[in-house]
Amino acid sequence: MRHRQKHFASVQPVKLAIALVLAGFACGCGGGHAERTVSTTAAAKPAVTRAQMRELTQLHADIRRIKIVAAPVHHSLMGTPKLMAATGKFLDDEQRASLDNLTKNHLISLAASAVAGSCDQCFQQLEAARPIPAIAHPTK
Repeated sequence: MRHRQKHFASVQPVKLAIALVLAGFACGCGGGHAERTVSTTAAAKPAVTRAQMRELTQLHADIRRIKIVAAPVHHSLMGTPKLMAATGKFLDDEQRASLDNLTKNHLISLAASAVAGSCDQCFQQLEAARPIPAIAHPTK
């Protein structure tokens, strides 16, 4: 009995089919390049001022402090008084900061990741402070 090879079992037709599919995708992706360039430049972030740089430095220092204080605590509902104080200081500094909401949200994510396994209440406070509605519905 003689073995009959199926049409798509050989390598050449499969390579040809893949090449045609990729060529089709490449042809469809070329339009509207100038429009994308305009929209990305219009959405560029404004420059960070010196005051905002100081605020960022302070918030990063707060996050480092949270990580140091949270390291020895394994899992607790309330954490330690030092951890609660460090989280509170971060939240106070974050509320006073004149940073944009996406940056604040990112910094809160960093702080929340530091306390996630150590203090449930601290984590919940950080999650509640996220500026999600302001990000979803900006007012301008």
